[in-house]
Amino acid sequence: MATSRKYRVAVTATEDFPVSLPPVRQALKGIASVKIVPLPFRPLSAAEGARFAKMFEGVHGILVRPGYITPVLLDRLPDLKVVSVHGAGFDRVDVKACTMRGIVVTSTPGANADAVAELTVGLMLSVVRQIPRSAERVRSDRVWGEARHTGTELKGKTLGLVGYGQIGVRVAAIAQGFGMKICASDPGLTSAEIHARGARPVTLEVLLASSDIVSLHAPLIPATHHMIDRRAISKMKKGAFLVNAARGPLIDEDALVRALKSGRLGGAALDALEGEPPDPASPIFDAPNIVLTPHMAGSTVECLEATARTAAEDIARVLQNKRAKYPVNKAVRRR
Repeated sequence: MATSRKYRVAVTATEDFPVSLPPVRQALKGIASVKIVPLPFRPLSAAEGARFAKMFEGVHGILVRPGYITPVLLDRLPDLKVVSVHGAGFDRVDVKACTMRGIVVTSTPGANADAVAELTVGLMLSVVRQIPRSAERVRSDRVWGEARHTGTELKGKTLGLVGYGQIGVRVAAIAQGFGMKICASDPGLTSAEIHARGARPVTLEVLLASSDIVSLHAPLIPATHHMIDRRAISKMKKGAFLVNAARGPLIDEDALVRALKSGRLGGAALDALEGEPPDPASPIFDAPNIVLTPHMAGSTVECLEATARTAAEDIARVLQNKRAKYPVNKAVRRR
């Protein structure tokens, strides 16, 4: 068996984006040593890229939570064998560049499903009942009746799920407990598969037109970038609500702000924004009837532990020349 001196693994973690280290160290015990590299959650300048490349020097694996894995960085890491993403979405890793260099890329599908599903439902309740707005008014102004808002119930409403993987299925199960009607659109599934998972299969256009609440659970790929734009919003029910606990760039934020200000949409609840960290001057902060949370859907103790463990176990498999359990680039020819 490889010793801890043979392989080295870097974990990108910061105070804002922590990684649970005990399960990582346990999974890599006797296989690799572990070091922390505080890679920022944003693209790097040339000078920053050179500085962080020095910090990654000699590593054989990267467990990436914040940060971008780019060709420029990869070219400086000839020993790198595996990049394991702390989460299901791998849009911040240049998978094609990794594949060309013989680097295995893995992700952790399902590890955050319960946490994200629960926050999604929390966002739905928050925006339709205007809970944060009322709570803040009570706290700041110490008023009572004046802070009360008349919202709407979830019971009997139609929830449209854009993307119906593990998270979407869990959201549907919770929403059905509220008495909601569920429809779903997912180009990766057949109508029979969607129906078997407990939702009414529909096209995206039908979903937008018939849903009281639209919740996004799609991956960020070129085909889904700004999938909710001015045209898509125009097809939604007047007064409908939009929820996004997936990826910020799924939504054209300028179009969303206009729809909220005009009253075309009844409200929105977003856990992810197009630019993160967002520009403080962004008009999204001034939009009416909006709930914003700081990309915290996966931030639970249970989720962080499960995601770190799953990611680290696949790193261990690759470093021991075993097949990864959750490969993204399955056809890669390893270094």
